[in-house]
Amino acid sequence: MADYVQTWRKKLRLAVLVDVAKQELESGKDITKVYEILEEEMQERWRFVGSTKKQYLDDVKKILTNQYVLVM
Repeated sequence: MADYVQTWRKKLRLAVLVDVAKQELESGKDITKVYEILEEEMQERWRFVGSTKKQYLDDVKKILTNQYVLVM
């Protein structure tokens, strides 16, 4: 049961980050600036450590390039 909760939370967090990334990219910002914004979001909202931030950024990158599909 706990695995399902953690998976659900991760999917929700990824959905939030992907939404932020899409909005920033549509507004014309550079991808490096978008990654900085995402890192700030992760630090403020969830206080992620460096390794977790990297993992989430990799997942967001895969979702944006359609290598990974986020199913809710």
